[in-house]
Amino acid sequence: MRTIRCKKNDTERVFAVLKAGGLVAFPTDTVFGLACIMDKKAIDKVYEVKGRSFDKPLPVMCDSLKMIKKIAVVSEDAEKIYEKFMPGALTLIFEKKSNVADWVTMGKDSIGIRVPDDEFILNIIKELKKPLMVTSANLSNEGSLLKWEDVYECLKGKIDAIVCEDARGEKASTIIDVRGEIKVLRKGPISLKEIREAIK
Repeated sequence: MRTIRCKKNDTERVFAVLKAGGLVAFPTDTVFGLACIMDKKAIDKVYEVKGRSFDKPLPVMCDSLKMIKKIAVVSEDAEKIYEKFMPGALTLIFEKKSNVADWVTMGKDSIGIRVPDDEFILNIIKELKKPLMVTSANLSNEGSLLKWEDVYECLKGKIDAIVCEDARGEKASTIIDVRGEIKVLRKGPISLKEIREAIK
């Protein structure tokens, strides 16, 4: 497989690759991401490329609270957190809605969702009119990558396209479980103290 090298202004090209079920690596506001549409074959390809365990569901990126509410149960506290920190470096774990197929969440009742602070990605999602599956662009159990050259060396020949610009963050997003009592599942740029302040 030849991995196409793109720039952020190649939106139509990136959109076409994703819509056809291809995998695209692109920079985000945190670390470099690997994306596909919500399609079983495309999702399976992500697991194959990364060597990822099938008991770890892929995170989802949406463009708005409205899109999140189509696939997840959003509590009052979760909505307050969304209003304060999204778009941004925060992934929220929600209870998924029944319209989300089990193969999207690997049989789990929960779904992790983020709205990135990146116009390029948000525009792609708006164009698709549906969420994207986006995980870190690296091999499983290895560190997250920030520079496109490192991602290219790691995944060239295994993915369909890469956007050749560097990620803007230094670490992956904070992960917060909002299904009941607020819990931090992964520390990141946004602290638990900041989260708790938002829901007072």
